[in-house]
Amino acid sequence: MHQTSRWLVVAVGLALSQGAWAQNDDSRFKFSGFGTVGFAHSSEDKADVTSDFQTDHGVGASDATSARLDSRLGVQLDVKFTDDFTGVLQAVSEYAVHEDYAPRITMAHVKYRFSPKFSARLGRINAPLYMLSEYQRVGYALPWARPPMEVYNYLLPMDGIEGRYNINAGETIIGIQGFYGRIDSVKASVTAMRGIAVTADHGASSFRVSHIIGRAHYVTSDITALFDTYRNLPIPPLAAVAARLDPRSMDGSFSGIGYSYDPGNWFLRAEAIKADYAPSISGKTTSGYASVGLRHGNWTPSFTVAHVDVRGQEMPGPLDPFGLLNAAVVSNNSNRHSYSAALRWDVHSNMALKFQAMHVRNHAGAFGSLDNIQPGFVPGRGYNLVSASVDFVF
Repeated sequence: MHQTSRWLVVAVGLALSQGAWAQNDDSRFKFSGFGTVGFAHSSEDKADVTSDFQTDHGVGASDATSARLDSRLGVQLDVKFTDDFTGVLQAVSEYAVHEDYAPRITMAHVKYRFSPKFSARLGRINAPLYMLSEYQRVGYALPWARPPMEVYNYLLPMDGIEGRYNINAGETIIGIQGFYGRIDSVKASVTAMRGIAVTADHGASSFRVSHIIGRAHYVTSDITALFDTYRNLPIPPLAAVAARLDPRSMDGSFSGIGYSYDPGNWFLRAEAIKADYAPSISGKTTSGYASVGLRHGNWTPSFTVAHVDVRGQEMPGPLDPFGLLNAAVVSNNSNRHSYSAALRWDVHSNMALKFQAMHVRNHAGAFGSLDNIQPGFVPGRGYNLVSASVDFVF
């Protein structure tokens, strides 16, 4: 049986084995949900802005205005078997990753609290990459129309095990989170994924630092055709460069650091990550954002700046007489910066309207993580992205 299936079978099996005797007690079950109906418009008509790095189509070349980027619907069932033993099952319908709206299981795990300080989860959980990983999909929980795409461009669950230990140090709560598992998706997977994250909460301040390592695999039909061809060429130096650039199996690391200050009437949030897959074509990506917002009654305006820098890929240069490998390295240049202004209006206790305008400036020669590139696309050109959405929870 596939490793992913084993994790899920164990988690669901534990839940079912404990749940039969409690099925008549409605207080043990909690049903909830969340959703976003959003539309975005891009001024770039020769490429697509996408919601996930694996998605080829979004808004832009495919459709100047589209609901693909932000719209989703999620439902969640929380089960309380005992005071210490709980379970979660979540399904989400969204266009991201799979490019259809078929509902998929995004969380399916059980959690056991061994003591007031230590707990563990087993099954499918949100990959613990960012400060907002636990509710990245829940638009209502965020001040923006979407998290900054320069950092939050992964929407992948992890199948595995996670433990968390909390330490009370005066008025500061320190959380130590360790995890091990794997990620399986359409184009990307990570095996033997393990890492640690440390959080510190003190009053209105929150701090998080993390480090993750694993074996990453990024595979598409185009990548397979390109690298299989180049690695079998009777030109040893070029074949060796292709082997180093091949992203289908690469050791990688992912590090993050973030800080949030939120006293209630305003907030400041900043986060930076570094993903290192060099010497593969994925290179070393450093990205980050800083956002500040002011809450005034039901209104929350905010402003965000973000940046992406990619380095570490080896350019074959004159070794590549066909130019295809050189072109692949160039197209992976995502260097850019952006400025966003957002406005949130809480029209109800469980509903918010949001408007957001973003200007993205791709650096010279950069493709800026855009997909579905069309003839006539100009690398390094800037574009505008405007969005309107309704977020709700129930």
